Amino acid sequence: MSTLRTVGPLVVVGAGPAGSLLALYLAKRGHQVEVYESRPDLRTHSFDGGRSINLALATRGIVALREAGIENEVAGITIRMIGRMVHSDGKPSLQRYGLQDHEVIHSVNRRDLNAILLDAAENTGRVRFHFEHRLREVDLDGGSLRFTVGEETIDRQFGLVMGADGANSLVRAATIAANDGVVSEQPLDHGYKELTIAAGDDGEFRLDPNALHIWPRGDFMLIALANPQKDFTATLFLPNEPGIAAAGGSFAELDSPVSIETFFNREFPTFAALVPNLVEQFITNPTGTLSTIRCRPWSHADRSVILGDAAHAIVPFHGQGMNAAMESAAELVRHLDKESQDLAGALAAFSAQRKPDADAIADMALDNYVEMRAGVVDPSYLLKRELALELQQRHPNRYAARYGMVMFSTIPYAEVAARAAAQAQILNTLTDGISSVDEVDFERAASLVSQLAPLPAAEFPAAPTAGDVS
Repeated sequence: MSTLRTVGPLVVVGAGPAGSLLALYLAKRGHQVEVYESRPDLRTHSFDGGRSINLALATRGIVALREAGIENEVAGITIRMIGRMVHSDGKPSLQRYGLQDHEVIHSVNRRDLNAILLDAAENTGRVRFHFEHRLREVDLDGGSLRFTVGEETIDRQFGLVMGADGANSLVRAATIAANDGVVSEQPLDHGYKELTIAAGDDGEFRLDPNALHIWPRGDFMLIALANPQKDFTATLFLPNEPGIAAAGGSFAELDSPVSIETFFNREFPTFAALVPNLVEQFITNPTGTLSTIRCRPWSHADRSVILGDAAHAIVPFHGQGMNAAMESAAELVRHLDKESQDLAGALAAFSAQRKPDADAIADMALDNYVEMRAGVVDPSYLLKRELALELQQRHPNRYAARYGMVMFSTIPYAEVAARAAAQAQILNTLTDGISSVDEVDFERAASLVSQLAPLPAAEFPAAPTAGDVS
């Protein structure tokens, strides 16, 4: 049986957060790693804006960074967000994420985080990055990768290729083909466009920086996250075509300065007032697409394995895409450590263990889009949310809101989904026919909650230190 030390050259395709973190983990274990990336080095090249949703770093991602020894360095580029600031009718209202002060998420710029990971991996002296190498072919049997570099075509040998090459992964395609596997893509009929709220004339934030701002509009929404530079990255999520949103509005219809200005003044007037160059930004920045990708298996013998978007691309509405990808990198390395003498077995075990979790967070992310764009102002949702937090406070060893389990714990996603389904039944039962938490029968509630299995305390790590900048 082969091992990491006997299989041959270790190659990672993709130098995003998942690929860079995986290379760092392997380097810290004494391995030499070659990383190939199609784009230029982001540390020395600037890129057009509007192509990446601002990231939300949560406990799972922070734990993965902690295990790599770079948690404190990342803390310096994040901003704490304590809850959702909902911009509906009237004055904005804050909905806190949790009951404890450490139950927060952290706004982080994708480029800045990725740069820290690249530096950390490179500084080990065991990782070499090859930028502007676009993968064209994967030969698993021959252990060969074909890249184009400018006009030149080059071949590189590998012993194990680890695909962190995104939603259009060629490593995934080869892995699936070699196993007669299955891959499916579920496009979302909504797209997204990024916009920027510049810092004020005084150089300060123009909105509360310690909240994720949401303008919910039922079938679509706008969000905004703060950056350390005192600006905000805003993202409009909107149907691609007419007829999907009951209230009207789609990217296809916003095809002129007049239509853009009219739409924003009607749906998001307070936001439009903060962005004087809104129309220019809207026309200039590209419209992104969103999909959920599921596949199996994630590995082939001792030759290939995939992770991150290559294995489990999800929509961004639970802030877990990057967190899940980095958690997958950590889980992969744990399997490699545990089954160090059986590389193929370790890769297969990783695939079997992690796929149910990836499927679960994919479903929860889709559910959370409905919650964010409509639920946050729905009376039934707000009643259940208030009750969930009350039950969590009264029964902390058995009850935790689904959002908290996803964002502030490392409970496997599949277990979160199962617990959340059981808890949803309790909430439905207790809120049937009432309109206020004051009407809840808490003796009955205690009896119902007692039937839940105890929460695994070890899956709620110590309060993360990342995100202390505000």
